[in-house]
Amino acid sequence: MDPKKCCIPEKFANHPLFNELHCGVNLGFLAKRGYYSRKDILKQPELMRKTGVNWCILNANLCQESFCSTRVFMDFKYSSGEVELTDMAKALHDNGIKIILKPCLTLLDGAWMGRVNFPDSIQIEGVKKDYWGEWFASFTDSAKYFADFAETNKIEGYIAGAEYYGTEWREDEWRNVLAGVRQNYSGPVTYEFTCASRKSYKLNWFEDLDFLSYSYYPPACKCEWTPEEFKDAPTYTLEQMIEYLKPRRERIISICERFGNKPIAFTELGVRSAHGCIANPCDFQTETWYDGEEQANYMEAIFQTFHDIPQWMGLYWWKWDETQYRPHHHTDPRGDKGFTFAGKPAEKVLKKWFLQMKTSK
Repeated sequence: MDPKKCCIPEKFANHPLFNELHCGVNLGFLAKRGYYSRKDILKQPELMRKTGVNWCILNANLCQESFCSTRVFMDFKYSSGEVELTDMAKALHDNGIKIILKPCLTLLDGAWMGRVNFPDSIQIEGVKKDYWGEWFASFTDSAKYFADFAETNKIEGYIAGAEYYGTEWREDEWRNVLAGVRQNYSGPVTYEFTCASRKSYKLNWFEDLDFLSYSYYPPACKCEWTPEEFKDAPTYTLEQMIEYLKPRRERIISICERFGNKPIAFTELGVRSAHGCIANPCDFQTETWYDGEEQANYMEAIFQTFHDIPQWMGLYWWKWDETQYRPHHHTDPRGDKGFTFAGKPAEKVLKKWFLQMKTSK
């Protein structure tokens, strides 16, 4: 990223968030209570450091009962405790890894957080329930709570919301959420959007963000096969992946320009170490065979494609750890077919880019 060629708030001109390439990872998505206090998990920051990770998105679960519930809450099964989150934040900082805190809404009916939505019309005269007002009031309280945690623990960035697609058209309410966060937190604030977000809404409230946070899984080849045919998909070279991704450079630049030329981080980006998945990188279900080289080439292609865009801050690989056991990720003796990269060829790619970033300074 070139700080001189994008719009960074003046008060954050010297902030590390805007002054180094982010070779980051996501940690603890859907982690249950007690996860961050486990000895093996508290050792992960040291392993991250050795692989070249310099930033980490620390996930903290909050919950609601269903996609149409209006109350957000901490759950004794699915939400991390404050003490364990504090211990993990300290372990990351002790290993020189900077943090973006991401409170992540878990819907206990199993739905995607982007499904949160409510009816907005009245059928019976004189009867009106303010679903949106109730939900945003509860959500804002949770956002302010985590913002206070981020300030207390000197966390370097804060994601105020992530992939809440069904709510993103509510501009005034989201501006109020961001204002509430800033009451308790003095660092850079963002919101994580998807490609569906930018295609569906104006998102004028992004004016209030300090940088853009994109949940982005661009394919590196054209998908010309069904899920059942993934295992028979052709093998694509690094050069072919780069060529296929090339048109997306201008798309990212145009997104930044649309929102005031703000810098952008890919706060979710990844692909499984499973053959054919570069055609649909967010896929986690298809049965195919282990392919660590394809995953490594995809990571390399992403860095090569976007690293010299003036607004590009870097990426946060999805993901460092897997908190759910998916049996079909473990059917090939050659390796785990999930999104993680430690111990796989992609680990060398991230380390190379981290070292290249350090030596170029």
